[in-house]
Amino acid sequence: MFKSLTVKNFRCFEELTLNQIERVNLIGGMNNIGKTALLEAIHLMTSLDSLEIPLKLNFDRGIFSPKTFDVEEICEWLFYQKKAHKAIKIEVIDEQDIKSELKLSLEKAASPRLFPLTLNSNRRKTLKDLKLEFKTADQKPWQFTIFLVPDKEDPDTARLGIEHQNDPLEDVGIPSFPLSDFISSRLRISPTQDAERFSVLEAQNKQDEIVKILNILEPRLKRLSVLVTGGVPMINGDIGGSYLIPVSLMGEGINRLLSMVLSIMNASGGTVLIDEIENGIHYSVLAKIWESIAEASQRFNTQIFATTHSQECINSAHEAFANLESYDFRYFRLQREQNTGLIKTAIYEKENIETSIDLNLEMR
Repeated sequence: MFKSLTVKNFRCFEELTLNQIERVNLIGGMNNIGKTALLEAIHLMTSLDSLEIPLKLNFDRGIFSPKTFDVEEICEWLFYQKKAHKAIKIEVIDEQDIKSELKLSLEKAASPRLFPLTLNSNRRKTLKDLKLEFKTADQKPWQFTIFLVPDKEDPDTARLGIEHQNDPLEDVGIPSFPLSDFISSRLRISPTQDAERFSVLEAQNKQDEIVKILNILEPRLKRLSVLVTGGVPMINGDIGGSYLIPVSLMGEGINRLLSMVLSIMNASGGTVLIDEIENGIHYSVLAKIWESIAEASQRFNTQIFATTHSQECINSAHEAFANLESYDFRYFRLQREQNTGLIKTAIYEKENIETSIDLNLEMR
């Protein structure tokens, strides 16, 4: 697990550091302050085995079509104020005090690329590739270059090209952290995807553990099963009726909680990132949602980073963890300094949150 994180020259952050990171971390702040961007930075660091992620981040935000060939055009909005001449750096320190650093830079392409004549990228005088460099204190730096080339069968479709700059005689493996999962506020998890994740866990005989965690919110739930309806596999639940009911019909709260719990369990030992965690959940059940998340994250040793706009969400998280044996929760508020305009963090520990709640102080 990470205990500190530093992000440089990424999105809206010239430089931002989070210290005192816990097992479960909630990030708040005003709109357009960088909450989602912070999750994206963590996702970049923890998803090195998916080298398309730097490109996909802007695709998922709807900025570019996946058919765009120009890597510079796609990636330049990843850089702070589009200052693509400066590298992005993401640094983490884990519980063993091991420091890891990911560096992303746009550099002149080492070799010419072939493109269809109609592409806008032909307007550029110099074509650039995205270079990734990853290093830890006890290993040699790992370097890969990412570019896009036309598909041989469909020239209008881009394919990911990868080159590594390590010694060709070395066995170059892509470094990676334990599994990371990003639950976006924009892209809803499909019932089929949840069914696949559930099937993996059911094959490991972990269904009872899933049900036990969900019982915190829905005590009537007895078991879960994947049923195929209209050719689509969906998770159904037994709540004591004559028929099993699709979980998606039980309410947004239990449906979203199931998606989060499945992610947490599948990312055991890794990281789960949840954007706008309170979406679709009534404030009255938020404390139970947090109790379920706390139970799942502890049982499966998964570190959580989530964002929120809701004061009720902050209060409910505090309430849930205050009733547990271990208060392994931290709240971070992103805020912009008046003098410099830079984004910094305010750290709220248990006592700070209690005081702010008692005095009705703004924490969002």
